[in-house]
Amino acid sequence: MDQPLYEKIADQIEQNIKEGMFIPGSKIPSVRKSSKQLAVSVATVLQAYGLLEDRGIIKARPQKGYFVQEQVTSYAESTTLEVNTLEAIPAVVTDLLYASQNPDITQFGAAIPDTQFLPIRQLQRSVGRLMRLKPEICAAYEFVPGSLNLRRQIAIRMLDAGYHAQPDEIVITLGCQNALMHALQATTQPGDIIAIETPTYHGLLQAVNLLKLKAIEIPCHIETGLDLDALEQAISEWPVKACVVTPSHQNPTGSVMDLESRKRLLKMCKTGKVPIIEDDVYGELNYHEQRIPSIKSLDGASNVIYCSSFSKSIAPGFRIGWIIAGKHQQEIEQLAYVQSLAIPTLNQKAIASFLENGAYDRHLRKTRQIYAANLQQIQQAILQHFPIGTFTSMPKGGFLLWIELPKSINALTLYELALKQGIGTMPGVAFDLSQSFTHHLRMNYAINWDKSTYNAIRQLGQLIENIMK
Repeated sequence: MDQPLYEKIADQIEQNIKEGMFIPGSKIPSVRKSSKQLAVSVATVLQAYGLLEDRGIIKARPQKGYFVQEQVTSYAESTTLEVNTLEAIPAVVTDLLYASQNPDITQFGAAIPDTQFLPIRQLQRSVGRLMRLKPEICAAYEFVPGSLNLRRQIAIRMLDAGYHAQPDEIVITLGCQNALMHALQATTQPGDIIAIETPTYHGLLQAVNLLKLKAIEIPCHIETGLDLDALEQAISEWPVKACVVTPSHQNPTGSVMDLESRKRLLKMCKTGKVPIIEDDVYGELNYHEQRIPSIKSLDGASNVIYCSSFSKSIAPGFRIGWIIAGKHQQEIEQLAYVQSLAIPTLNQKAIASFLENGAYDRHLRKTRQIYAANLQQIQQAILQHFPIGTFTSMPKGGFLLWIELPKSINALTLYELALKQGIGTMPGVAFDLSQSFTHHLRMNYAINWDKSTYNAIRQLGQLIENIMK
């Protein structure tokens, strides 16, 4: 006899709670919202919620909704922490990088904004003006730490992150990936153990592999970010040399750590003498709420190394990032000099010019609105065309959506089938060392939303249905 639909829904919600999608004490979607998300009747959702109440998983609060019981086992408690290494870089990552250059592929996979969302014309004017007035700069070296004017402009931008930086604190890098590499090299040696989020940015996993490090994967909840209880356990049990965290609009989950969690993380790592490497590459792309202060801004003892770039908001191809390294600055300047010598001068000058005339803030306001609108459209399309049992994250910024498919779906198989139809996705196995996110996808929605984009979502839904048969 087939399992009733309401039981299937209850089982899926219970599993989501165990895996950390909803943490103890948090509110789950309302009956009406779940009814729309799952395309089922309100009565069916009420039956499912009633069953979850009987199981002691959730509890109804009059006039407020349904909440996860406080005693439910958390993600950290149900996860065994282990020290891992990356045996091999998943081929899907390198394949996707090649596919991202193909204009005939719908680019849901790579975390690269479509060029229409980048200030191409303004940069073109900046470059043109510079080349007319000072043509020699395209051949000149801009040695470490980089353009003083650009560093001044970045110091002004850092005020929005809550940090009063001096230009001399800032070192320009070849994007945020380069900054992360410098930070890891300054704080670790081959064989050392670091703490990282899981799932996490695949470029970080490759850095772990290249630098011959070992990693403890700390669960990252799709709403609240890094599981601090699990991190505390890791620090108490292993000699953790650094903790890498993306507190704002994490890649791939889109999670955001609140202010109190950031303060707790900082205090915990100071006590354990663990440097924090803060990746804030999506920090300026928050949609509605005021930007939460960076962890760096809360740090009075130079325990935080701050990394960011303009690759997600201005020009990915310019490769302009920066690092604020505190007590590690001298070592990082030396690393930057040895590995890069200099960053392209023209790129630095052009971005500095763009920043100083106020155009960047206007660009950000417009882009944030478009990304928020795109998010609603992609979620509605997924709700319409993906099967029951599909859940998505609820980003408050950035442009990445984390999708959990029914467990019977192998996201790597879906990726391969979709690519043959001209649709790029990024399967979840690319985002952790143990490759446990087999039925997850990350999708980029910083793309032009039109009929062909909608049809690509519909095709993905059809492919998923075919796999399930």
